[in-house]
Amino acid sequence: MKRAVSAFIMLLCLLSGAVNAQDANPFIPGKIAYVGSDFNVYTLSGETRTALTDDAGLDGDRVRYYQFPTWATDGRLAYFEGEITAQRQITTEVFVSADGLTPGASVYVGADENFTYAYWSPSACGANCFDLAVLLGSGQQSGFLVNVIRDAVDAPSVTQVGTGAPFYYSWSPDGQRMVWQRNNRQIDIYDVTTNEIDRTLDVAPGEFFAPAWSPVDDRVLFGVAGDAGTDLAVEANGELETLAEGLAGPIRFAWSPDGNLIAYKDAENALVVIDAITGERIAASDTADVVAFFWAPNSQRIAYVTLPSDTGSFSAKPSAQDTQLPVLSWAILDVSSGAIRRYGEFTPTSDELYVLSFYDQFGQSHRIWSPDSRHLVYSELNADGVPQIMLLDTESNFVPLSVAEGFVAVWSFE
Repeated sequence: MKRAVSAFIMLLCLLSGAVNAQDANPFIPGKIAYVGSDFNVYTLSGETRTALTDDAGLDGDRVRYYQFPTWATDGRLAYFEGEITAQRQITTEVFVSADGLTPGASVYVGADENFTYAYWSPSACGANCFDLAVLLGSGQQSGFLVNVIRDAVDAPSVTQVGTGAPFYYSWSPDGQRMVWQRNNRQIDIYDVTTNEIDRTLDVAPGEFFAPAWSPVDDRVLFGVAGDAGTDLAVEANGELETLAEGLAGPIRFAWSPDGNLIAYKDAENALVVIDAITGERIAASDTADVVAFFWAPNSQRIAYVTLPSDTGSFSAKPSAQDTQLPVLSWAILDVSSGAIRRYGEFTPTSDELYVLSFYDQFGQSHRIWSPDSRHLVYSELNADGVPQIMLLDTESNFVPLSVAEGFVAVWSFE
């Protein structure tokens, strides 16, 4: 997973100014955190809009901006400040707000480090204690490093746990371990309590990106190199079981939140939902042009993004000469009935495109679904090129509503 920040582009965006955000909407369930069009962090909670930062912009010879707010399951919120000097020196600072309604406290500063991704442990590490795993690009070493920041009652602590390129990871439901996929060569089980690799799985990784720990137990999901492609496999209690064989890599996959189902997508075929124990096919999309997919919290529906039927191939990494963003569409798959509902087209912001490009990782750590499994939040560019935070009611309204101006948004877990 890569994310390079261009100082020149950021300076142009900030100098161009930002349009004031619209009023908050009283029916928003839970809380939404987002990066506004002024590169500051905001939250929406019912009719209340809160600015957690107000200092993004030019400051002497440096530009300051905020990125990817990330909720923990207990309601605390992390967000990430980046600073770039005229000499292209990058600093990343991590802030944590206790409730997403009050400004955060600084818990980490990394010189010559570029924020890439963050993922809270799903469970507490003690009284008022949660661990945050942050993926950083480092100018001091090749590849990426992962720091686990322990946000506790006492002063926060930071432990560098590993390096790799690429480096994908998934938390166990109790927050005591992680499964890592590093360097496209090995799959490790890391123990947070001992800060050691507990074991390396005796498998040859197939073509896949982010492994996925079951949200409810000790099953671990990943891709294994098979005779005719990549096999989708689960390991539990030291035993390996193959659920799907010969898939065209790279494959992407995700557990349903209740752990009963698995959705997967390979490079050639439709999105498929299977039973997590037997591998029995339960439902599928009616198109292979699926760009990304996300489970609803109630495990009954999947939101997925497709290309319009007359659009060519999708590239998550446009070249420097091809800066045009793709036009995409939302669809909802009802898993039990197989029914599909489609929605209108949208042009994602670059940050939204980043989420869609690495959805198998972001789907584990960030929620685009509301806690009631009814609404979707995402960001798009309107006809004037202004970034908008959009709210889509998937049950009663086919027309999304703009609730703010901003680049990327994420819903709280409760």
